[in-house]
Amino acid sequence: MQNQALAELGHVISVSGSRAKVTLQGGSASAGHDESRVTIGKLIAVATPASLVVGVVSLVSAQQADGRAGELAADIDFLGEIMHHGSPEAYFQRGVTEYPAIGDRLVALHTGDIGLIHHVGSGETINVGRLQLDASVPAYINFDELLQKHFAILGTTGVGKSSSVALILREILQKKSNLRIFLMDPHNEYGHCFGPLARVVSPKNLKLPFWLFNFEEIVDVFFRARPGVEEESEILSELIPLAKARYAAAARGERVMLRKAAGAGYTADTPVPYRISDLVELMNDRMGKLENRSSWMKYHRLITRIETLG
Repeated sequence: MQNQALAELGHVISVSGSRAKVTLQGGSASAGHDESRVTIGKLIAVATPASLVVGVVSLVSAQQADGRAGELAADIDFLGEIMHHGSPEAYFQRGVTEYPAIGDRLVALHTGDIGLIHHVGSGETINVGRLQLDASVPAYINFDELLQKHFAILGTTGVGKSSSVALILREILQKKSNLRIFLMDPHNEYGHCFGPLARVVSPKNLKLPFWLFNFEEIVDVFFRARPGVEEESEILSELIPLAKARYAAAARGERVMLRKAAGAGYTADTPVPYRISDLVELMNDRMGKLENRSSWMKYHRLITRIETLG
């Protein structure tokens, strides 16, 4: 059996639903080769008749005996198990089907075992580096599965979260050159990470169509951040919905109606397209029907404001 060839590190002394406590053979926690050192965060295994139960070391301690430090012990949190260990059919699965028993052997994992645990079976993958547990094992990510789900890259300040994001995105773009990624970057960390692959949008070069603005914002644009003239703002609030209705009717191939009812269902804040040219044309139509010069001038001033925006 392949299990017999694995370096023995200790034995199981207790088991709970998600972890085991093990005693360590002398020096396993502090001396020897990397393979036999039992330290926090290291992957090790318990050999059972059915599989190798893999766990991560979460605690290392010295048992007290007669007031002196006695044998060493460790807590192992279970992650999964390697089935058919030592055979070509070996594979790793999450969860444990058969828990270790008291007295089962604690063994070290070889490079091949660690590679098997981190193996990505199917789908398109990208290489993002090497495992810290074993630098000879490459770290792969199934990016198809990654992009289909919510995921997070977490860590304290300075550990390399931004570099990791940039690396992952560059590798994905090399695999899928036609992929479009929208990256929100309020701190401007990624502007120079992707070279010609990226189009960087900033407040200086961002251009939005007028119809995306709500009524308050469009008034702010037309009056150049000054308070809007009340009479002219009222004209806008009445005619913008009609301009939106005209655009929607034209898009559907319907006859354009200029009655007030044509704006039913739209408001000045409804986020649907309309043309500034249609808005100006509606104002000109209204002007042509006015006899009072003061009323005519309100429309004229508003049209002039809009046309000077360019």
